[in-house]
Amino acid sequence: EVLETNKVITKSKIVGNNLTLLDQNWENIKPILPVASGGLSPLQIPELIENLGKDIVLQFGGGCHGHPDGTLAGAQAIRQAVNAVLENIELKEYAKTHRELARAIDKWG
Repeated sequence: EVLETNKVITKSKIVGNNLTLLDQNWENIKPILPVASGGLSPLQIPELIENLGKDIVLQFGGGCHGHPDGTLAGAQAIRQAVNAVLENIELKEYAKTHRELARAIDKWG
């Protein structure tokens, strides 16, 4: 199930829109946040936010700890990618002034 979900959220196009894609009638169960996890690097952040919206949980393992300059740099690259998306700047452009993101793009791009 997790692998199938990963295939869906990493497609270049998802049928639907991010306002109703995960909307289901859960009766008396409270709404939940979508979670993306497994095989993520900072490079997937733009697509994840585009498809799932801003109210999401992004869980990074190797995409943080596997950064060429270590875990701290990995966390910084992730935050830089989020900032780039929120500021509507392409990752490669943002990486020109953010070394950690540039190194992540070199590794996973």
